Amino acid sequence: MNVAYICADPGIPVFGNKGASIHIQEVLRALLKKNAHLTLIAQRLGGDVPPEFQRIKILTLPALPSAADAEARARAALKANAQIVALLQENAPFDLVYERYSLWSHGGISYARIANCKSVLEVNAPLIEEQRTWRVLPCEEEAQRVLQRLLRDAATIVAVSPGVKRWLDNFAPACASRTHVVANGVNPQRFSESARPPNSLPTLGFLGTLKPWHGLQTLIDAFALLHQRGRRVRLSVVGDGPEYPAIRQQLQQLGLLEYTHFSGAVPPASVPALLAAMDIGVAPYPQLEGFYFSPLKIYEYMAAGLPVITTRTGHLAEIVSEGQTGLLVEPDNPAQLCAAAERLLDDSALRLRLGAAGKRQAAEEHSWDRVVTRILQLAGLT
Repeated sequence: MNVAYICADPGIPVFGNKGASIHIQEVLRALLKKNAHLTLIAQRLGGDVPPEFQRIKILTLPALPSAADAEARARAALKANAQIVALLQENAPFDLVYERYSLWSHGGISYARIANCKSVLEVNAPLIEEQRTWRVLPCEEEAQRVLQRLLRDAATIVAVSPGVKRWLDNFAPACASRTHVVANGVNPQRFSESARPPNSLPTLGFLGTLKPWHGLQTLIDAFALLHQRGRRVRLSVVGDGPEYPAIRQQLQQLGLLEYTHFSGAVPPASVPALLAAMDIGVAPYPQLEGFYFSPLKIYEYMAAGLPVITTRTGHLAEIVSEGQTGLLVEPDNPAQLCAAAERLLDDSALRLRLGAAGKRQAAEEHSWDRVVTRILQLAGLT
């Protein structure tokens, strides 16, 4: 099976440490396990190619203008579509073209339509809304046209969450029958051998980018409440991002910095050991209109055998089962989050039971191998 994988998003270093990077690497890894011959077309590699991916043919696109000039960057990305089509034509034939949605790229799906080969468009977020809300969205009409073209031409459309599918269905109702929800996954083998360090304090943990929509403020407030109630607990924050300075300053003002460990951005290979040092994995998402995340962190907590505390937001109650794999609390409610943490800290048997159930569920239902197999089934390739 000859597969072309396209990621033209300049914000994603394919071989980097971001959640999106891990997602791409795991999809590539699962395709390689199926003996696919892979051609990767990427805007940004983010470092050396790991040995396990050396057998992939890798084609890089020219660097885009600086993000400081948002319009020039967008227009250069739009022009790169012609080069994507040309690269695919030069390296044809392909049985499948798999394109990860980015704001300005349609080259992969456009080529697949011309070449009459199977195609998958993977949509991970409502990027137009996200860009407009959190960043700068130049050339909005062009971004709308790119998405319209993608949804028109893609043979199979994969949305990573019900929220993403709702956004796509509202954008192009005629495409609803070709749009399928396939959630993100986890590689259970990565978490099979990590052991908890001895003699450490009870630890709450967070894994992810430190951004406003991840609810770190609620976690910090709950952590402070625990200490106010005499709980000597530790907080482990694995990841980096724009919220880091404010979070660190607040913890320092609360006198809790000595009980907090910031790991910063770490390579994927370091994550299992860091999760093994936690007792509880927390995903404290706030109340968000149109919640669309398919959180890698929750699947990784589960694979690591951690009980999960998350919020009743979006479809998260469908991922974490109350009292079976974790506990659910109301969003933006530090007191409830604190109470849930106390319940788990006081009941080691409950922690172990929830963690073991989550680990089984991650292995049986959420492996990346299952995710990719499902996508190939939808594309008509298995």
